[in-house]
Amino acid sequence: MPILLMVLVLSAAPSAYAVDFTISLDVAQATTAQPGASGSGMGTATLDTATNLFSWDFEYSDLAGAEVAAHFHKGAPGVPGAIESPPDLLSGSPKIGSVTVDAGQAADILANLWYANIHTDHSFGGEIRGQVVQVGGGVPLLPLPALALLALLLLGAALWLIRRRTFADAKARV
Repeated sequence: MPILLMVLVLSAAPSAYAVDFTISLDVAQATTAQPGASGSGMGTATLDTATNLFSWDFEYSDLAGAEVAAHFHKGAPGVPGAIESPPDLLSGSPKIGSVTVDAGQAADILANLWYANIHTDHSFGGEIRGQVVQVGGGVPLLPLPALALLALLLLGAALWLIRRRTFADAKARV
């Protein structure tokens, strides 16, 4: 019986994952940077596939001009694209925030088709750019009650096996 319960719980594996990304910003990725552009940055992002909540935390420094806008665009590496979300990130570094994206945007993020773009008065089209690149395969999101139930089922199965072996050993001695 405990084995059956454990199989049932494990077969109901989560369909939601927390997928991690890196964001490495630099002039080399920017498609419209002007001569003399500078700056670089680094950060991370996460997409919760259950809620489509996209969260980010990145910082940058040494820009050649004053920041005038920053946002995420859709585009493959080296290809400029339309602004996706949010319409404008708050000015300054670091950039920390989150937004709920639609299913199409989530699919684009998972396909590494989003990039962060920092626009300055030196390079209006974007001085530094960083592709949002997935790392790893994602961490399953199991709710706490499901984790507790799974732990109890595993413990029950272990105790059942121990008891079964003890009973078999005692029976063999008789």
